[in-house]
Amino acid sequence: MIKRQTTINRIFRITGIGLHTGQPVTLEFIPRREFGIAFVFKGITIPARYDMVADTRLSTLIARDGASVSTIEHLMAAFYFSGITNCLVYIDGPEVPILDGSAWEFYQGMWKAGIYEFQENGVYLKVQRAVEVMHNDAWVRIKPHNTLDITMTIEFRQPVGKQKKRVTDVENAFSIINSRTFTLLEEIEAIKKAGLAKGGSLDNAVVIGMDDIVNPQGLRYRKELVNHKILDLIGDLYTSGFRIMGKVEANKTGHYLNNLLLKELFSDPANYSIY
Repeated sequence: MIKRQTTINRIFRITGIGLHTGQPVTLEFIPRREFGIAFVFKGITIPARYDMVADTRLSTLIARDGASVSTIEHLMAAFYFSGITNCLVYIDGPEVPILDGSAWEFYQGMWKAGIYEFQENGVYLKVQRAVEVMHNDAWVRIKPHNTLDITMTIEFRQPVGKQKKRVTDVENAFSIINSRTFTLLEEIEAIKKAGLAKGGSLDNAVVIGMDDIVNPQGLRYRKELVNHKILDLIGDLYTSGFRIMGKVEANKTGHYLNNLLLKELFSDPANYSIY
């Protein structure tokens, strides 16, 4: 368990293509003493924080002073699993690269760079009162607990159906890290017509066909799809700026509700404590 603020031990770079833009992009990770994760794009520093989120359609996008960076959720999850609390990410494009569709390559880069620990505290947020948000039949709630405990339920047409998974030891749930993003086969055409998913392929996303998984190698895990939804949730929760301690229950949640939960949580200081 991380007990102090941390940063990476050395500079490193990662290059890939954006899922939606299809353009090559390079990230340069810089050690940072100041608390928090932040992106630097076009000379503008954008904190990777819930109150900087400007769009949640298909991904989490942060914006400030006319500059924006999208699809940050997998990278944020990698920071969480790596135990990194402080880092500057210089990016030369408007979207974090999709890589293999999971957080694995980001996590590997951080692990190889190593971690440097400070003496400062203020890393954890402990939920003190239950908070819940909902939209139609989708909802997510969080209540007091001594660790981060997540139960996620998703439901799509067959062959996915309804999947449910509980993770009680989130900090060590490494099967979550390399579970890939996914889409339904019939949704791809509409997404591309909207000018999105230009960089999408079977190399960086699981495609769900009418009868089976389209990817030749199939799934990495039997519950890879619900795993990935947990990955997204972890990345979105880390835009709180803290490692949250609370029991999370989620049903069909997405980036919009994940962000709304944090806004509701921070709306009243009595809902949480920092240490």
